[in-house]
Amino acid sequence: MTQSLLAFSPEIFLTAAALGLVCFDVLVPSAKSSIRWLALAAVAVMMTLAVVVAAQAGGLYGEHFAGALKLDALTTYARLLFGCAGVLVILASWDFYGERSVAEYFALFMLSLVGEVVIVSGTSLLMLFIGIELLAIPTYVLIALLKEQAMAVEAGLKYFLLGMFASVIMLYGIALLYGALGTVSYIRPLFVDPGTLLPAQRELVLFGFFLLMMGVGFKIVAFPFHFWSPDVYSGGSTPVVAYISTVPKVAIVLALFRILGPQFTQLYPTARYFLIALSLLSMTYGNVVALMQDDVRRMLAYSGIANTGYMLIALVAGGTASYSALQFFLILYTFTNLGAFFVVLAVSGQERSLLTDFAGLGKRGPFLAFAMAIFMFSLAGTPPLAGFFGKFALFRAAVDRGFWWLALAALLNSVISVAYYVRVTQQMYGAEPALAPAPGSALARVRVKLPLRAAIVLTATATLLLGVAGVTLLTSLPG
Repeated sequence: MTQSLLAFSPEIFLTAAALGLVCFDVLVPSAKSSIRWLALAAVAVMMTLAVVVAAQAGGLYGEHFAGALKLDALTTYARLLFGCAGVLVILASWDFYGERSVAEYFALFMLSLVGEVVIVSGTSLLMLFIGIELLAIPTYVLIALLKEQAMAVEAGLKYFLLGMFASVIMLYGIALLYGALGTVSYIRPLFVDPGTLLPAQRELVLFGFFLLMMGVGFKIVAFPFHFWSPDVYSGGSTPVVAYISTVPKVAIVLALFRILGPQFTQLYPTARYFLIALSLLSMTYGNVVALMQDDVRRMLAYSGIANTGYMLIALVAGGTASYSALQFFLILYTFTNLGAFFVVLAVSGQERSLLTDFAGLGKRGPFLAFAMAIFMFSLAGTPPLAGFFGKFALFRAAVDRGFWWLALAALLNSVISVAYYVRVTQQMYGAEPALAPAPGSALARVRVKLPLRAAIVLTATATLLLGVAGVTLLTSLPG
């Protein structure tokens, strides 16, 4: 038990810190301004503990808590990635929550980070379900935390009701898989060779898989289970939307690769066709509908659906190269997508963000315009930015596994996506505001406070550095 407590000390500490924040707010109400610093320090300590635990890999890596959780390189990768995202979201949220709800906001946010690590480190579908709920329940509250805004409350209610419905479907799929296979653990491959199963078992496994993917598809915003996301993204608070549109998706996709295993689609052709359909429909629908959006947050929501389609390519292809490419793509997607939402937050605050809000941003806020251009071109897959190398690695892995036509469809979709990403850049550098502000007025330049500026600088820098790292990735991936 001591080894298990040490192995998962980062999550234990973060949970205690989240509860401590609420207690601190009650006991010392005059020190609310310190809560942000305490939250930032807590996530930093969690990352430090993750590094310390990883340094003791020989003694602590393995199964813990009676095999419920597994500590390995993937868990360490997830801890550090989620910790970085946590620091960035805290910085972006610094000046956008009133003193009345600041403790609840950061405590719920930290608990959701714990849920994401449970998702990745779990060794059974039950732990996956627990992790998803530990992640989802705080985010339902975070979306509706600004109670004075009717759209936020509506978005939170819609997110909660549909999320609960998706969870029930997923849990029913888990029950069917248990009935067919006699286990929900994936320490060893969960989806065994169908040749060893009776025909009725094979049918039950496939039906359970479809229900599981319907529930998970809601969480990762895959078509046609995406319908909640545009309204929730446009109605929720921008820092929260930046978070829920990015990090939970990364956690669940990582868990899916662990659950299905590298040979799943070769063993179950029907399931492979289902994943291919999800990938193609998500890419195509997301990109085509994003072209029609004038609200930048809704545009990014549909862009997220398309990016889910790209991620699913790795699950379809399987293999070591797909796994490595997916890990790199998830890192760059985290920083790039968060950065894009942070710029939206800087330009429009918590209000609706129209394309016209970015008109003339190259003059009114050169730093923001430059950063947004980096994020847009990276999401579009333009070399030499990180997005190009991430997509190229995914597409090459698919080609090497014989799915060249899927890679071609993804490439064509990437070309489509350039159109709406360029629209944002064109507004920033090629358009003038509808009402030109008077020289020296507050509207003449966009002013960004230091914490949010730091978050944007860090995400833009990471995107550029990951572009350099992408060259190494492409030369080192196994075929």
